[in-house]
Amino acid sequence: MKKDSTNTRKYIETIVAQSAKKVGGVCGDYVVVERTSEATTAVLADGIGTGIKARVAAVMYASRLMELTRMGFTLREGCDKIIGTMHEARTSDVPFAAFSVCRVLNSGHATILSYEIPSPILVDKRLAAYLPKPRSYALGLEMISETNCTLDYGDGILLVSDGVSQAGLGHAYRMGWGLSLVSDFVNGCLIQGTDLTSVPEKILERVKAISGSTYGDDTTCLLLLCREARVVNILTGPPSKKARDADVVREFMEMKGTRVVCGSTTTEIVARHLKLEVAPINTSNDYHTPPSYHIEGIGLATEGAVTLNQVYNIFDEKEDKLEPNSPVSELYRLLHRSDTVNFFLGSASNPAHNAIAFKQMGILPREAVTLLLVEKLRKIGKLVNIEYC
Repeated sequence: MKKDSTNTRKYIETIVAQSAKKVGGVCGDYVVVERTSEATTAVLADGIGTGIKARVAAVMYASRLMELTRMGFTLREGCDKIIGTMHEARTSDVPFAAFSVCRVLNSGHATILSYEIPSPILVDKRLAAYLPKPRSYALGLEMISETNCTLDYGDGILLVSDGVSQAGLGHAYRMGWGLSLVSDFVNGCLIQGTDLTSVPEKILERVKAISGSTYGDDTTCLLLLCREARVVNILTGPPSKKARDADVVREFMEMKGTRVVCGSTTTEIVARHLKLEVAPINTSNDYHTPPSYHIEGIGLATEGAVTLNQVYNIFDEKEDKLEPNSPVSELYRLLHRSDTVNFFLGSASNPAHNAIAFKQMGILPREAVTLLLVEKLRKIGKLVNIEYC
């Protein structure tokens, strides 16, 4: 686990507002986002036409481009391969899609490549502006536009399909809304105090209003907003070697974010090395309410395997169903509201996890349930790091 990537990284929140051309129809635009410990990559693809055929094209090219980046291709190399297929599509029955791909590094440096799609709009808390002449160059036999910028906290990038830029065509605007007027509209929203996260939905509302209370095309607005990451650090289980206790506790306490300790023995280790008292908060005998403790500087301290198992079991439930005043509910909320989750997983064996009582209750060992939680967290878009200690 790299401290520089988890302690100082900028988090890129993605907010999507989207509507199909026809009410209840299939939208021909498609957005896919992937986060790694180094960067956030987002693709907005606009399949030609509308409906299922357009959607298939958009999904196909967006997914292919994302897979190429996973394989180690640079954005330009990936786009080059996609655009080669697009060129063939101009004279054959191959599906076609316009697209934008944006990659934002943890430093905030952003690169946006756009093909046959409106240019990006750069926004912050006070101003929105689009670049009328981004740098363009040839990739094979096609042209692509490139925009580079650096995002600070509160800055963002708006990517839109032509359902936004051409809105109002033949209605309120002879040549369509256009990016210049879209930027002016966003500026008006910001002046009125609209939160940036609400801007994509506001744009869609305006598109519908100027298009005769309908949508002239499939319409998508994607905002990539830079903000400080909400980080949760979870230390669970004693380290494999007792001699490592002090180092692990020190590293854990140096991490930025909310600190959670899962495990009675782990709690004792942390308190001992911090020279702090452990004060019981909840020692209920209810099987569904594990004990919790207070340690200065720790956001939540509770039992280990039982708590993690219960959180895993209710992970997909709605928050309003949670039990009040329960460490399980508190950890559930912390995980769902986080952007990054760092697990420090102790490797020391715990004979209690093999006890027949644990198996009767269906309680999985600490490592097994932690890995299952990691899968669920990643599935809902969280960046998860795990370090064995």
